[in-house]
Amino acid sequence: MPRSSKLVAALTALTFSTASLAQATPPATATPPQQEAEGKFVWGILIKLVAPVVFDFFSDWVKKKIAATYKEDSLEYLAGNAALAVIVNLNGYLAGKDIVLGGVSANAAPNAALGTPETPLKTGKDGENYQGVNVALVAVDANGKPTGFRAVADGFTTGERFKLRVLSTFDAVVVLGNITPKGAQRQIYPAAPGQAISIPAGKEILLPLGKQEYLQFAGDVGRDQLTLTVRDPRSLQAGQAATARVFRKDESAGSNFVQEVKPGQYPVISEAIGIEHKQGGQ
Repeated sequence: MPRSSKLVAALTALTFSTASLAQATPPATATPPQQEAEGKFVWGILIKLVAPVVFDFFSDWVKKKIAATYKEDSLEYLAGNAALAVIVNLNGYLAGKDIVLGGVSANAAPNAALGTPETPLKTGKDGENYQGVNVALVAVDANGKPTGFRAVADGFTTGERFKLRVLSTFDAVVVLGNITPKGAQRQIYPAAPGQAISIPAGKEILLPLGKQEYLQFAGDVGRDQLTLTVRDPRSLQAGQAATARVFRKDESAGSNFVQEVKPGQYPVISEAIGIEHKQGGQ
C-alpha cells in the first residue's frame, strides 16, 4: 500500500430602579483585595485579571490576538499574516543536528503534557519567565475554506482535510513531522529537511501556508502521529534550549502550551497529535 501520510495541494479555491429621595445612599463597598484585578504588561499587551495564574494570562493574550470567526474579513486577515511567514534554511543553526521532531519519537513522549505550572508569571529586565504557543486544528471544506478550530486533543479522522493554526509569544521556527504506524519518522512541512517556517510573534499563522494546501492522513492501519515543533531559533545553539516541562491546557480556542524559561535559554515546545486510523464517523 502506498505511503498515506501526505501534504495535499489539490484544491481549486481555498433598569435601573429609583429609590425614595429620602432614602440615604448606602456607602460603597470596597472590593476585597483578593478580588482586585492584577495587571501585567506581558508579551506586548496589558492584561488585567482577578487572581490569575500563568494560563489565565496566556489564555487572555490568545483571545486578544486570534480571529474570533472565519468570516471573509478574518480570512483576508489570515491570508495577510501568511505573507509574514517564510521558509528558512536552518543548516547554519543545526550544526548537523535534526530538529524535525524536537525530541519527539515513536518511543518517547513529547515534551508537553496536561498540567498547571506552579511558578508564577514574572516580568523583568530579561522579559517574561514564560513563553507560550497556541495551536489549533482547523478543518477545511471542499473549497479549502476553514470551517472551525479545535484543540489538538480532539485529533482528526482518517482522510480529513485540515490545517494547523499557530500563534506564538516569540519569533519562532516551526516544523511538522510524521511518525507512521510502523515507526518511521520524516519531516513533512516544509518538505526539505533542514528547512522550517519562520513565524513572527503575536501573529496567527495557518499551516500549510498556501490557500490551496492542507494536511491529510489516510490509508494506513494503526496509529499515525503528526508532530509539531515550535522553537525560538536561538534554542538551536548549544546549551540554549529550555529544558523545563511544557504544560498544555486545552480550550475552545485551541490548545495552549507554556514553558518556563531562564535567562539565556529559549523555548522549545513540541507535541504529537495522534490518530488511530478509522473511517470518519466510526
